[in-house]
Parts: sequence; C-alpha cells; structure tokens
Amino acid sequence: MRLADLPRGTVSTALCLVALLRLRKSNWPLLTRALLALLPAFAGRCVLAWRRWLLACGRHPGTAPQRALCFNPSLRVTDFEERFVGTKSSLKHSYDFIVVGSGSSGCACAARLAQTGASVLLIEAGGEAHRCALTQTARNAFRCWQSEIDWGFRTTPQQHLLPRGRVLDLERGKTTGGSSAINYNLWVHGAPQDFDRWAEQYGCKGWSYKEVLPHFKSIEKVTGSYGDSRGKEGPVAVAELFPPLPEVEDFIKACEEHADAQRTLDYNAGQLSGVAPVQLCTNGSGGGRQDCFSVFVEPLLREFPTFQVASESFCRKVLLEQSNLQARGVELELRTGEILQIQCRKEVILSAGALLSPQLLMLSGIGDEHHLRKHGIECLRHLPAVGRNLSDHAIIPVLAQMTEGSKFLGNRVRNSCGTHGVYFWQSNIGKSREERLGRSMGSDLETIFNSRIELSLYPKVTVHELGGFLSKWIADYRSSFFCRFLADLAVQWGHFMESTSHGNEAFARSLELMTISNHPQSRGSVSLQSSDPHVLPVVDPNYFSEKEDVDAMVEAFRRMMRIFAAPSFAKYLEKFHPSTPRADAGEAEISDYVRSSSRTTWHYSCTTRMGITEKDSVCDPEGRVHGVKNLRVADAGLMPEVVSGNTHAACVMIGDRSLASPTVIMNSFAIHPNSF
Repeated sequence: MRLADLPRGTVSTALCLVALLRLRKSNWPLLTRALLALLPAFAGRCVLAWRRWLLACGRHPGTAPQRALCFNPSLRVTDFEERFVGTKSSLKHSYDFIVVGSGSSGCACAARLAQTGASVLLIEAGGEAHRCALTQTARNAFRCWQSEIDWGFRTTPQQHLLPRGRVLDLERGKTTGGSSAINYNLWVHGAPQDFDRWAEQYGCKGWSYKEVLPHFKSIEKVTGSYGDSRGKEGPVAVAELFPPLPEVEDFIKACEEHADAQRTLDYNAGQLSGVAPVQLCTNGSGGGRQDCFSVFVEPLLREFPTFQVASESFCRKVLLEQSNLQARGVELELRTGEILQIQCRKEVILSAGALLSPQLLMLSGIGDEHHLRKHGIECLRHLPAVGRNLSDHAIIPVLAQMTEGSKFLGNRVRNSCGTHGVYFWQSNIGKSREERLGRSMGSDLETIFNSRIELSLYPKVTVHELGGFLSKWIADYRSSFFCRFLADLAVQWGHFMESTSHGNEAFARSLELMTISNHPQSRGSVSLQSSDPHVLPVVDPNYFSEKEDVDAMVEAFRRMMRIFAAPSFAKYLEKFHPSTPRADAGEAEISDYVRSSSRTTWHYSCTTRMGITEKDSVCDPEGRVHGVKNLRVADAGLMPEVVSGNTHAACVMIGDRSLASPTVIMNSFAIHPNSF
C-alpha cells in the first residue's frame, strides 16, 4: 500500500503519537508536551498544503487539483466519472443555445430547450459526481459541506452577527446537478402570495401563482394522498417521509396545542401555513436523491443527439458584440487549461446561481460602471442592480438532549438526513408588515423539526463547536493558518466520532427545532474581488442589518420554547444546549442569542432580479438582461423577492418557466414551437 492510499491525516496522526511517546517522560508541563507533539502534524500539514497549492495554481475551480484544496475532503477519486468532460475535439464551434450551470434551474432549462430539437450545450464547471454513493444517498447530505463538490463560498465578516465579524460558510454545489446534488431535499413550492407579489408589485406578468402552478405540476411526480393541485407525471419524484415517525406526530400535536397551529395535509396545495410532515424530492421509500441532472438531462442525452454536456469546463465570461450589444457566445476554459470561444446562434442562458451569475455578468462588462472600472473591466452596459439585493433565509436553532429512556433507536430515516416536520406560520412582525403594506404576505417563518440526525453531521458540528470556542478571541476560525490547522484536526476528530458508539449515542439523543426567516428585510450584495474569473466573488449577505429580522426571530425563539414545553413534546426533553437562553429570558438576551447562533439556509437569491425598470432590476419579466440581446438569466437570482420556504422547487420551476412561454419560443427562438 502506498502512503497516498492511506486515509487523510493518518501519517500526521502517527507522527503526533510518536512525538507524544518520546515526550512523555520529559519534565515539561502537560500542555507544553501536547503542543510539541502537534508540531510534526503541523509541519506535515504545511508541506502538504504547499504541495497541493502548487499543483492547483492556475487551474480553474472545477479541476481535480483545485478540488483537492477543499476544507472537508469526503469523496474518492473514483467517485468522479468522466463521461462528459469538455475537450477541444468534442466541442463544436457553435450551438443554438448555451446554458451555463447544471444546477436546479440550468438542468430544467436545458432540458426544455433540448426538446425543441435545437443544439444545446450545457456547461458545468465541476466534475461528474452526481451518481456517486455520497450524493445519491440523500441522508448523507451533511458530508458534502465544504467538500470537493462544494464551491466553498464564505461570507465577508458580518457586522450584525455575534461575535461581531463572524464569517459563515456558504454551500453551493459544484458538480453535475449543482446544489440539487448536495441539498437537504425539502420540496416546497412557496406561498401563493410570493408569486402574486412578483406579478403585481414588481410588474412581472406571467409569474402569478395561477400562472406558475402548471409548471410546478409538470415537473413533479408526487406519491401519497394528494389532490389535483399536484403533479403526478413529472420527472422529479416527491415523496412523503418514510417510514412515518412517532415523534413527528408528537411535534404536530405540540404545535397544535401550544403554538396555535393547524395541521395541513399538503403545504404545496396552495395554502402554505400549517404544520405537517416534510415532503422530500427523493425516489419514494428507497431514499435515492432526485438530483436535476439525473432526472432532466440524462434521459434526454440518449434521445437528442444535439444535446451536449461539457463538465469540468469553466465559463470565464460571456462574449458580447459591442456594436449592437448582443451575446455571441462564451469564453470557456477546459481542465487542460485551453481557452476556447464557443459561439451561440440564438441565446446564452446564465443558470450559475445567484452568486456566480452576477459575477459572470460583471466579468463580461455588465454591471455598475464604477465597480467594473475599479477592477479594470470595460463597462459595456451600465446596470447598477447587478449583484445587489442579495437575499437569504437566516436560521436559528434550539438544540436539546433527550432523556435516556426516550432516545430514538434503530436505523435513520431512508430519505431524510434528519429533517422530519415543518410548521409554516406568521409572526406578529409579519402581520404588522402586512397591515402596513396593505397586501397579503403569508407565512414569514418556518419552524423545522429535526430528529434521528444523520451521523455525517458530526464533522460539521465539531468544527462549529471549535469556532464557538475560538470566538472568544477570533471571529473567523479559519482566518489564520494555525486556526485552519486546528479546524482540520476538528474535522478529522468529527469523522472519527462518526464511527464510534459514543457518537451514535450522542446523535440518537439529539432533538432540534430550527426557525427560518422566510421574509428577510436585510439585503446584501455580490461583488467582484478580482477581474480574475478563478477568484470567487465577495459575498456579503448583511444578515440582520434590519431590526425587523431580529424581532421576528426573537418571537420565533419564544414559540419554539413553547413547543418544547407542550406535554406531547416535553416528555422527550432532558436539557437544552448550554448556550440556550431560558424561555422567560429578556429580549436583549434572546436577541444576542439570535445574532450569535444564526446561520444560513443557502437560499441565495435576487441578485439579478427581474422587473420593469433598469434602475432596480437586471432582467425583464422574461429573464432577458436589460439592453443586451440574446442574453438571459434563469436561476434564483431572477426572483424579485425570495420565496417563502426552501428554494429548490422554485428554482426548478424558474428553469422550466423561463423558456416555456410560446411567445418567447416563437419570437426569440423560432425552433419547433410546437414541442411545448
């Protein structure tokens, strides 16, 4: 066996043990001996990190050397297939349509275009890991955090979180299937009021709930006792939680008794508010993940030879004709380092997500003129809203330990990583906002019940606990090489605890409620860090910059404590996490808890939002970039306001809806309009 075949950390751990044995008889204090024993591992990590960096230097983010730089290595080399890798010989000079990004929206969009008979190129920067055991087993989603198939985004220091300047990890899928291959699988349409606001408040005709509902129905295939408002024959399988869990029924009763909730049979049937078991986009009771590449793209590649995928192919920018300002193709970097210009006869569609699509627009010369000039980029189209209005759902947890006698034993749930119940409700803050604006807003908060949590969460929990400990001295636990080294050790310890009986016991006795802020008022931004396309953009979500968001979460904390106190739920409870305030704590203490415990739900949106005017929007209601011909956006960035709930289903709908209008097809494409 070669050293390279050993699990990561084996050699450094062995060196630590040898050093510790050699130092055990010295007269130095125990702490000194422990630190000295870490020196071989620290030195080894430095050498390996330097070697990996040298191999990755100059390569684009989707290549294998760049993937090796990830914080939480979780995949094997054999987990990546090479069926669609873009090469100079395999790629044509031009296509009718080029879709950038194979995530939730991009796959649905490319599939719809491919069915017209047009030649379509679907570009993915990451590798092909959507069929590996890790991604296909839905309950292992936690392993994907900061892994080889995660872009590894991080926020700027957040000034409204505690400790002040805290930095959050932002997950985003970097593989075929995009974030649909690494998310937690919840399937939520959103509230009807969300889409009606898009149409009425922002002037986005064609996006009302009545008009988007047929698209939701066409993409889903639900199993269970649902009505006619749900799709039965679409490509995305949507299943109920399996098997049914007794604690979910107790959660529902607790919400009914102590949180003014009403049980709902189907929160995707036009009435979001209420409490119910979750719906998951997994393949029935088998629990297989329904990533969008597998369900939309793979079946069509066999049927339509004009449909092509290029993986490990990095889009550097959109090529624009300056004379009449229209998209004529993309600049593509292959994994070999070769740079090609691929021409487009019809349209370029950006579906790279709300963090990367605005970066591509700015690198192409579309955005705020002052910001582009700052980075030496010629501004071809001044659109100040590019990258602005970033919206994301913040979340706060309340973690509890169960009594010894009531812990959940047996296997984890097949098609869930621990999220089992959901309660959509409206806060008093939401009601006041509704009265002030004079329109229906719907449920602004979403409380999620977690139990039987998958053990793959252990490394992430261990690192977050380390970050909480280090926060007494430093806001970002990865701000220095030594802190990064400690975080690496924490990840290794977490992986070790996954396989122990102690780790299994700890998670079997864990119970958690979390509440998501579905109508955040705080707005952030995405901006360029560099004109180098390999450098990730600067992401500033600006969490809790608006006091309304904090006030709503304070109310959410009090309601979660009421749910925990309900007799049907209290029977499980032994104690709360030490950081949890008392149920009767003052508003200031709970506000501090909200700011210190909150994290992201990875629902980034609104950075290229659609609207009527160029001043506060980037695209028109058809997704076309204002003032630029043949260039369109189809992803979560298109949302004028983020939907109420998890965004995956809405993103799939956007990809399907953006290219589905018969008028758009006939006027812009003129290719087989009857295919729809």
